[in-house]
Amino acid sequence: MGIFLLCSFLMIILYPVGIDLYLVAVPQIAQTLQASEAQIHTAFSIYLFGMAATVLLGGIIADRHGRRWVVQGGALIFVIASLVAANATGISQFYLGRFWQGAGAGALYIMTFTVLRDVLSQARLAVALSMINGVICVIPVLAPVLGYLILSRFDWRGIFVAMALVAAFSGLVNLLLLKETRPARQPGSGSARPFALLRSPRFMLLSLLTSASVTAILVYVSVSPLILMREFGFTTEQYSTVMMVMAGVSMSTSFLTPLLLRWLGKQRVLALSHLAYLLAACLLLGSWQLGGDIPLLLPGFALVCIGFSCGFGVAMGEALAECQHQAAFASALLCIMQISLSGLYIWLLGQLGVAPSLMLISALLLTLLSYLAVKGLLPWLALREARSRG
Repeated sequence: MGIFLLCSFLMIILYPVGIDLYLVAVPQIAQTLQASEAQIHTAFSIYLFGMAATVLLGGIIADRHGRRWVVQGGALIFVIASLVAANATGISQFYLGRFWQGAGAGALYIMTFTVLRDVLSQARLAVALSMINGVICVIPVLAPVLGYLILSRFDWRGIFVAMALVAAFSGLVNLLLLKETRPARQPGSGSARPFALLRSPRFMLLSLLTSASVTAILVYVSVSPLILMREFGFTTEQYSTVMMVMAGVSMSTSFLTPLLLRWLGKQRVLALSHLAYLLAACLLLGSWQLGGDIPLLLPGFALVCIGFSCGFGVAMGEALAECQHQAAFASALLCIMQISLSGLYIWLLGQLGVAPSLMLISALLLTLLSYLAVKGLLPWLALREARSRG
């Protein structure tokens, strides 16, 4: 399990590195490319679009021809795209590099879940994905520091060269250590009809559960600076301190979750995760009703982090449980659903002018409704399937 975890860690870090490492250099990039900071921030959306637009193809290739092809291809694409962005002379070339960075990161993102699904039992998969969450939580804390250190010696282009080096190292380690994990095809496995997953009520319900959870954490990330700095008047330094503490909460919870799984089991841990979401919604609602109350707000933020870190790995493991011969395609579908639901939610409520605190509270309520739907409908679906089989 150790080698697969190491390879998976190196695969999945490209996704947050591609998002967080360059943010400290946004003003410098905008000045060099003669673009507005808003245009540079648009590169974030283009990066996610690159992921969403290409992961299905990566999933199909991985299920048909093997995981190693997609891992090595994704790493190579990320390296080349990073160098394209590093050498950009205009905003269009920069956008091109960011799109293909997203494509490369997306390929390795879905392979992380796929490879672990291939080699681990369902119980150990939940443990491994919780540890993966812990690694992801470290990157947003370290990335601004690393970006600053690079900028102290080089200009912003050095950051994208560093991204290329990270991807090259990830690809090399996986080339040397990662064995092919794709299961041998079995007659009737359904691997030739991957879109049949879309007709599986169980998969779609669990996809909704994971997507709602991702939506909650992304809304938290996007509205927290608005709430803390605009509404409460926090300085940039104060905001950064709060975010570092919250990242520490997420990381600690992620590494504690394997113990919770051993003591409580998956279903109780998943319930505990959504209890944290419920308590977070109550605290945030109380803070909002009081016109802004820090003693309620910050514990609410912490509970959002705990809920996500505690439950996301379990929900992903449940969603992938019965997709042995379509694991890569299932991972790609989950990735697209998560990005699509969160992007649509943030865009729609932003267009409606919903207050940041209310946007986060509503996202938490969406996760609770998704959980109740899963708890209520999955046993009924299992019973109906058992009756249909006679």
